[in-house]
Amino acid sequence: MPATKPSLQLLCPGLFGADVDGAGPLDRTPALDRLLVRANARETQPRDPPETLAGAFGLKTPAGLDLPSAALCLLAEAPELALDGDWFHADPVHLHADRDRLLLFAGPSLELELAEAAALVAAFNAHFAEDGLRLVAPRPGSWYLRVEVGPRLRTSPLHAVTGQALDAFLPTGADARAWNRWQNEAQMLFYQHPVNQERQRLGRPTISGVWTWGGGVLPKVPDAPAMTIADHPLAAGLVRAAGGHLLGLDALTAAPLAWLESGLRPSAEVVIFWDALWWPALTEARDAWCAALADLEALVARLCAELAAGRLGSVTLDDGQRWTFTLTVWGQRRVWRRGGGLRERLGSMGAAARRGRGAAPTA
Repeated sequence: MPATKPSLQLLCPGLFGADVDGAGPLDRTPALDRLLVRANARETQPRDPPETLAGAFGLKTPAGLDLPSAALCLLAEAPELALDGDWFHADPVHLHADRDRLLLFAGPSLELELAEAAALVAAFNAHFAEDGLRLVAPRPGSWYLRVEVGPRLRTSPLHAVTGQALDAFLPTGADARAWNRWQNEAQMLFYQHPVNQERQRLGRPTISGVWTWGGGVLPKVPDAPAMTIADHPLAAGLVRAAGGHLLGLDALTAAPLAWLESGLRPSAEVVIFWDALWWPALTEARDAWCAALADLEALVARLCAELAAGRLGSVTLDDGQRWTFTLTVWGQRRVWRRGGGLRERLGSMGAAARRGRGAAPTA
């Protein structure tokens, strides 16, 4: 029997998350349309993209607990740290009052500078030293919190909360009241800090506090795909923990996908975590989403060419939330299929994706 060719899973959170209604025509995406129309489509239970990525490494999140993504990301971003104890993401955020609710904003739009992050982190650590809380900031916009004793909490990830009102996303669990109390204290500390006074003077969004999520100890990661291609720190941390092979996303733009010739065994699994659509979809940045979509279109065209040439056994496009589309060599021949391209799917699937990100995780 002929050797089975490598299978490829292309994880694209934010693929159906853009709101394009009434926003003018999208650029044509013939390669994506062919894949979506000719592939075997499967709808899953609602999923969270980081948990979907972790699942490719055999790491499952027990019901009622958070995926311990903070420790895994920190393993990639600051491998020199001793990762004992419990770690949480503690992302810097801006809170905006809108009538009778607070909206949360985060990410690149805050444009937090290195010196600003260092000053705020130092102030936090000095203030909360006796409480056993310690912040570290490997990058200006990427903060992590170490706690001496892991709290009994269920949290909501930053990507579920961005642009949303906070009320439905506050931590729950036996220790939630104490946890929310110190987070409010941190907001007051930052409000008075000279960094925020200067940002306010310049008309820049202030850093209102931190959003904590994804806590836990560094887990044992059972397995790894034969190759992972990603820039996201969670992917890098999973590979480092499992001992797999990692390439950056720039490997996808090289001339004829040299990584396919790098000695992959038959039946190997390749996972690409392609997250360029994700943040633009979350923040409704349509121009950035469309630019990333053009890059994805070029990538899908190359992958489908490798599939047609027999160097891949299958290509699965997965939005990480609800839909998978698996295309095989035989499936590429379904020329009689019509309808179901990207623009047609953005209406119903996009609405579902946007509704799904507004709910706290339940798994």
